[in-house]
Amino acid sequence: MTIMKILNGIIVLYGDLRSLLRREIDFYKVNPKTSTLFLTYRCNSKCKTCSMWQRPQDVEIRNEIGLNEWKSIVGKLADAGIESTEIFGGNVLLRKDLLIPLLRYLHEKGIAVHLPTNQIGLDDDVAEAIVKYVNAVYISTDGLGDQQDNIRGIDGASGLSEDSIAKLQRFRTNIRLNGNKLRMVCNCTVSKYNIDEMHGIVQYAINKGFDEVHFEYAGEFEKSDVERSKIMGVIPEPHYIRQDASILADEEGARKIKNNIKDIKNKFKNADLLINTINIDMLSIENLYLGTIPHKKCYVERNEVTIDPYGNLVACPFINNYTMGNLLESAFEKIWNNGKHKSLRNIQNSGGLPMCGHCILGVQRNPRIMNSLRRIYLKRIKPFLSQ
Repeated sequence: MTIMKILNGIIVLYGDLRSLLRREIDFYKVNPKTSTLFLTYRCNSKCKTCSMWQRPQDVEIRNEIGLNEWKSIVGKLADAGIESTEIFGGNVLLRKDLLIPLLRYLHEKGIAVHLPTNQIGLDDDVAEAIVKYVNAVYISTDGLGDQQDNIRGIDGASGLSEDSIAKLQRFRTNIRLNGNKLRMVCNCTVSKYNIDEMHGIVQYAINKGFDEVHFEYAGEFEKSDVERSKIMGVIPEPHYIRQDASILADEEGARKIKNNIKDIKNKFKNADLLINTINIDMLSIENLYLGTIPHKKCYVERNEVTIDPYGNLVACPFINNYTMGNLLESAFEKIWNNGKHKSLRNIQNSGGLPMCGHCILGVQRNPRIMNSLRRIYLKRIKPFLSQ
């Protein structure tokens, strides 16, 4: 182990701790630095792990705002100090006419962009724009071949992924722009349907030239918990409602997921690929098969701005029908942390939202100080010590 490698490790660790401290300060100041922009709730996948595609799409398309409106909102967010955003859906590629110029505008504003996609509609124009203006693109890869088609609910999903990856790699090779290097992430949502695919997905990511592979766990809300999570009379409408059968692993499957991750880290430790499993590492076996999370404190409603397809600032990505105000009608400062926002926070802090105990965002974005330090240990220090 070289001195240079140790010094680099200390620098990275210092950066993590500094970010953690800043996050805590922003939490208590209710000072957001990131955002999630839902360009649409429409989706042309029929994933087993999501129910968003079941929304009435003819109603959605009538109410979606256009490019000028989104530019106005982005301008307000930039002025409010937002530094990064996730462009989300539904399938944002259904709004190609809006997506490409909006990505360009975000880039001009200096806002870092993260873009998850189901790949349906990712043509050359979109691929070129992603390479030019996006910092990280997340290619949804929940299986291989027919398994991908089965989980995503459409024939040919696997082939669309192959074509999209090839397009992005081609433009990535040809375009060199001011050091703006796109990170390509093979993103896998682990559920009971693809436990046996995990090793194969890592090898697939290596073969396809991805920079990273991320394993996230599936989220699921019980209807009874949602119905007991009223906010000022509003019952939330999250898009991960349990259907006829649970998508979660049983206890045996949960143990297998943990063993798979251990094997993957060992087998691929020398691969030229970042393998990110931290959001599953933070969950116990019991968390996995019960669909619970180990955190109660919510950073999302304080540190992250969520905007729906109609310009409303909403509580969070999963409580998207409780609105604090509309950014086309009011200044950001008039909406953020207003009375409706504080009412939501008081209800959440008092334990009045049972659904929050099953919020998968709580694993990714809500860990308290001690759990955040544990994340840093598992992600940085433990792999370093095992070398």
